[in-house]
Amino acid sequence: MTARGMEDAGSLSAECALAGRAGYEDVHGACRQLRDVLLPHSPGLLLENRCGCGCHPPDGEGER
Repeated sequence: MTARGMEDAGSLSAECALAGRAGYEDVHGACRQLRDVLLPHSPGLLLENRCGCGCHPPDGEGER
């Protein structure tokens, strides 16, 4: 894993963290944390953060 990958390891989804290991590169495409998921009826509170992996485009929109 690169230094950047180690730095962002806390914000990666389980799939993207595993994809950083040799032999598991294909798991990266299974990541489902592509956007922030907001807690219903609670503006600004996140139920789940989007994956911090650099391969996912920044969205900024929460899933409602």
